[in-house]
Amino acid sequence: MPLGSPLLPASHWAAFAHDARSVPRARHLLRDVLDSAGVDETTRAEIEVVLSEIVGNAVRHARPLPGDRIEVACRLLPGGAYDERHVEISVRDGGGPTRPAPRTAGETETTGRGLRIVDGLADEWGVVEELDDLSRTVWATFGGPRQGMPR
Repeated sequence: MPLGSPLLPASHWAAFAHDARSVPRARHLLRDVLDSAGVDETTRAEIEVVLSEIVGNAVRHARPLPGDRIEVACRLLPGGAYDERHVEISVRDGGGPTRPAPRTAGETETTGRGLRIVDGLADEWGVVEELDDLSRTVWATFGGPRQGMPR
């Protein structure tokens, strides 16, 4: 992710409805943020795929946060080695009956590959379960190891 200009740490946050129409809306917002930061097209496309998978899982498998919503965040940080950017994304929902984990989908199954895709594209990803409000945050990083995401 080469730098086009110096990048100061920046955070972007938005709430979306807890429904499938939020997947492209969140992806388009992320694209605008990454484009304005000068993130190259290939990297941006990979981050968009990961966000789409995480938002899709949130609306498909998790409960909404109060107000029938999910929250999406993106944090941009200057990188270290080779003048690369560091991007962290996260999706917060109301939690669900099971903890998100990659699984092996059968050959004829049309679902079940999303977190394997996330695992292949992100440098790191993880899940944080909040006991106080029962929310869940799924996060992913690009451009190096986690800098601001809790485990």
